[in-house]
Amino acid sequence: MTIEYIGKADSMLAEYTAMLARSDARNAEAKALLAEAEELAAEVRHLESTEFMMTPDEVTQSNAHRALLEREIDAKSGRVLQLHQETFHEWESWTARQY
Repeated sequence: MTIEYIGKADSMLAEYTAMLARSDARNAEAKALLAEAEELAAEVRHLESTEFMMTPDEVTQSNAHRALLEREIDAKSGRVLQLHQETFHEWESWTARQY
């Protein structure tokens, strides 16, 4: 092998390793966000299941709290989607490269 070829292979391996590390970090963040969103969703389900026992004022408060929780869930879900799209686009870019 020529020195140039070895240098290109080393460079490609280093870039690939860095891409995998970034992907792992995004996946870890996505996993944590999904766990947080599931906890919030469990709270929403609990509020929904106990609503029939609430007074009208409590229902109003519960609905406001549920709306807040659902916005948080949507924000976390949106971030997870963004992380997966970043990983996909980076992988697409990687596979399109020519060495």
